[in-house]
Amino acid sequence: MQADDHAVEEILAEGRRFMVPLYQRKYQWDDARLEPFWEDVEAKAVEVLEGESKFQHYMGALILSPIGEAAQIGVTPRVQVVDGQQRLTTFQLFLAALREVARKHDCPDIIEHVQDYLFNKLKSKDTDKLTRFKVTPTPSDREVFHDIIEKTHDEVRRDYAKHYWGGRVPKNTQHRALRAYELFYQKIDHFAQYGPTDYDFGDEEEETSAEAITDETDTREALEQRLEALLTALLNRMKLVVITLGEGDDAQVIFETLNSKGQPLLAMDLVRNNIFHRAEKENAEVDELYHKLWDPFDHTWWREPAPFARPRRPRIDHFLAHVLAAETGQKISMRELYAEYRAFAVPKGRPRFPSVEDELEVLQDYAPLYETLEGRKKEDDDLHWLGQKLAAWQVTTAYPVAMQIARSGIDVEEKRQLYRLLYSYVVRRALSGLTAKNLNRVFQALSHEFAQEGASLSTFSAYFAALTGDSTRFPNDEEFKRGVINLPAYSLAPGTRIKDVLWELELASRSKFAEEIEMPSGLWVEHVLPRSWNEDWPFEDGDFAERWSGDPRAEERNTLLDTLGNLTLLTGGLNISSGNKGFLEKREKFAEHTGLFLNKWFQKRDAWFEKDIIERGKALAEMALKIWPPLPTAGRSSQEESE
Repeated sequence: MQADDHAVEEILAEGRRFMVPLYQRKYQWDDARLEPFWEDVEAKAVEVLEGESKFQHYMGALILSPIGEAAQIGVTPRVQVVDGQQRLTTFQLFLAALREVARKHDCPDIIEHVQDYLFNKLKSKDTDKLTRFKVTPTPSDREVFHDIIEKTHDEVRRDYAKHYWGGRVPKNTQHRALRAYELFYQKIDHFAQYGPTDYDFGDEEEETSAEAITDETDTREALEQRLEALLTALLNRMKLVVITLGEGDDAQVIFETLNSKGQPLLAMDLVRNNIFHRAEKENAEVDELYHKLWDPFDHTWWREPAPFARPRRPRIDHFLAHVLAAETGQKISMRELYAEYRAFAVPKGRPRFPSVEDELEVLQDYAPLYETLEGRKKEDDDLHWLGQKLAAWQVTTAYPVAMQIARSGIDVEEKRQLYRLLYSYVVRRALSGLTAKNLNRVFQALSHEFAQEGASLSTFSAYFAALTGDSTRFPNDEEFKRGVINLPAYSLAPGTRIKDVLWELELASRSKFAEEIEMPSGLWVEHVLPRSWNEDWPFEDGDFAERWSGDPRAEERNTLLDTLGNLTLLTGGLNISSGNKGFLEKREKFAEHTGLFLNKWFQKRDAWFEKDIIERGKALAEMALKIWPPLPTAGRSSQEESE
């Protein structure tokens, strides 16, 4: 038996057939496996684009057993895939999807390059027509798999049309390979056109306009570079441990050993082992150190998945990545966290800290900050508030910056202003119709500035003042106000984000003497003028036209439906009961069942037309300018700017 690690390119470039034996399972990977796989490849592709790929990523093991004629001249060698066929098949499906995205965007060089990893060049004595395929799966998967590998995307959709629903392959399909292929096609195409997106927009079935906002970086050249980066990420930055069996090796015993049900180690487990191994070398009191400074991290809360972060990993792993980013100001790879920590703790073989105890105390200093951001602790009200906002917007990439601010020596008021500005930056960009895909890069660069210069309002302002492109800038008041009035906030800030915006407007609508309360659970976003309006919603001149009739008045109404001026908050039951009812009936229900100040606007209205939406939008825009402050200019605080 021989074992060695190889990049995916080395494995697929060689002219040979990978034969999946009959007794193996058919292709089984569902979204729970495909999503993390995509996230790993996407993360590596981003590193390639940014020239920051420090470590290769191990994808597991591939066990191969050569078949008799491996050494025959003129015959393509065959190897039996004892284990790893699910990964191998996934690589092929990904490459086929990437090839078809390249075809869609007319990138012939990429198409030609990919083909070499999907097909073998036939040799003189090859007689089996399937020899041209790199991978030969089990008979139950073979037809659909080879169709995907051989045909264009349009041909696959045509031939398997009955397996599509609403233009997509359902999650519960019997053809898992087809689902994987389509999922990869959609994600690769989106990445190629718009680049990476830093926060999660939810299920891929629910596409929102926030996902497809272009900026000055989305050029034809960038599209090809992104496709090439994905290809490089898969082929060169992903590795497998390839185990080649000899004649005396029992394939089944090895298969069962590698597939035992042992609990996998987390990155933090490896970090812990490394830390205490070094502590033993220092002759430290290991037991005392463990109970004093590590034991809290063994609580189950730390091993639960971080609910608002990507990729899906235990909190302890995300915590460690945020600490490293805050301490160094450098970009940290979640996929190679253990290697990142070793490089941090002992850079170039020289310990960063005087002792392991000092090292552990740094982790303990950061722990309550992370717990506060995650809502487990509330000792710092301002930091807890920021954590709630970042959770609503699913922007945990700002955690390292928030931690740097919290640990800095600046006064409480300056910290509060910085927290508010971080939140304002995210909201202003969304409601101004600007992309969110570069938030990770923006906050990482800001953490670098803070690591170098110290966290302060002046450093923050100078950093953002230098960002002028559509992909990174801090929107000014004019742009923000225009976005609030005219742009579809409902789709630009979907889900919890639009609820957060409306709740902040609700709080701003209250008088000084109103009781301060947290946002109740069960609130729904209501379109005052319904998206599917009926005869109860005529135009101001009394006429009526269907939404998609093409009538210019209907077109104008459509552009205003999802703007903030037409949105409000209601309790769930009231939202359902109010539905498409006419405005007067809705107004009665608003007054009867909700105590929200946001809805008092409607009580003095007898009708709700387009001009009313615009009027309310303008009023909300004035409130929004004060809630989400602009970037301070030199010598002025954010509070002064918004007054």
